[in-house]
Order: sequence, then structure tokens, then C-alpha cells
Amino acid sequence: MEVVVLIILGFASSMYGSLIGAGGGFLFVPVLLMFYNISPENAAGTGLAIVFLNAAAGLPLFLKKRRVSLRTGSFVGIGAFPGTFAGAWLVSMSSDALFNILFACLLTGLGTFLIVMDRNKSHTETGAAVEVERPSAALPINTATLAAVGCLLGIISSYFGVGGGWLLVPFLVYCFGFHIKDAAATSIFSLSLYSLAGLLPAVLYGNVEWQIVLWSSIGVLTGAQAGVLLAAKIKGAVIIRLLAIIVILMGIQFVFQNI
Repeated sequence: MEVVVLIILGFASSMYGSLIGAGGGFLFVPVLLMFYNISPENAAGTGLAIVFLNAAAGLPLFLKKRRVSLRTGSFVGIGAFPGTFAGAWLVSMSSDALFNILFACLLTGLGTFLIVMDRNKSHTETGAAVEVERPSAALPINTATLAAVGCLLGIISSYFGVGGGWLLVPFLVYCFGFHIKDAAATSIFSLSLYSLAGLLPAVLYGNVEWQIVLWSSIGVLTGAQAGVLLAAKIKGAVIIRLLAIIVILMGIQFVFQNI
């Protein structure tokens, strides 16, 4: 039964992650912390492994659909490299209670972002095409800014094991005029780079539960493919609303765990 649960969890988190470009770790890690007796360091490391598998599995289809901005994604990914090592150090220095409280804040913030995106869905449905690196309706894409954002995402990715697409996607949409689907695809490309960089120290320090990764990967690999295919057919507004409710409830749950 536990194996079946892990496969389903991997599929669900990966499918949603591919749909919104967030990697799926924000669904996977909370479940590990709430229902599995593992440390925050191991939950984060295991979550990063899932995020990397999700990104790697979905990326080929996004590339085939020509929705990935390689230049933007590369600068974000490169900037994230130093941040991933900083995040790995921070999680080793944090107490379990502090980790859970910060994670609750992160989830609540994610839910708020998704609600805001949903209310402004008319903007997210009509962004610039991915091939246009300097959309006329937005500011020019500054490489230093992308690298700085990447560094922040790297810290978040390694610290929480959730990736950082939930922050990168609205940043690309609202700051640079990307279409929501192009932003999600570019986010997945960036995740494939910096989640791997963050995973290396987790593997080195033995903070990955490989048995969980093994069984979950069955669902992750199929879920990523399903998410990419569904992204072209399902309106993002419905999924975003449901996802916002889920992550906010998880955030509230983590708050009550530490009262």
C-alpha cells in the first residue's frame, strides 16, 4: 500500500508541477514531513530529487513544442548555482520547528501568488511569445536581474526542496510579458539545471531517501508527461484555483503543528 501511495503521490505532484512550471516539490515535501518520519534535511533532499526527475522528464516535450526560452532559462539556472549551496547550508543549521514555520509561510505565499495569477488570468493568457526575448509590453530582460532571481530561487530550492518555479513563473509573466505557458516551460528548463546543482550536496551528505525516490519516480515520470500534454488542453484557471486551496491548507496545517 505504501508503494502505491508513493507512486500516486509522485504522479500527482509531477503532473501539477509540469502544468504550472513549479517542479511538484511543493506537494511532495509537505506529505513527507507530515506522514513520514524523516528529517527536514532528508525531506528537502528527497524533494529535490523528485523536482529534478520531474523537470528532466517534462523538458523534452516542452522543447519539442518550442515554448522554452533557452537564454532566459540558462541565466536563471546559472545564477541559481551558488544559491543552491547556500540553501543546503541553511537547512542544516535550522531547527525542525523553524523549518516547518518557514515552510508554512512559503506555502501560504505560494497560494496567494496563485490566487493573484488567477485573478489576472487575462494577462497570463496573452503574453509575448517565447521567441521574443524583449517583449514590447515589458522591461528588457536584464541578465544580471535574471542571475539575481536565479540565486534566490537556488536558495529556496535547496532549503525547502520544492524548486522555485512558483516564483519564477509569475516573475516572467508580470515583469517580462511571457505567456503563462512559455513561462512554465522556461521554468521547467531552469529547474532541470539548478535542482541538479542543489541535489549534489544532498547526495553527498546522505540526505536523500532513495527508496522513496525509487517508487515515486514511477509516478513522476508518467505524471510529468501527462502534465505537459494537459497544459495544452486544460485552462490553467481551474487548476490554479484548486492548487491554491491545497497549498494554503497545507500551510495552515504546518502552522498548527507548531502551536
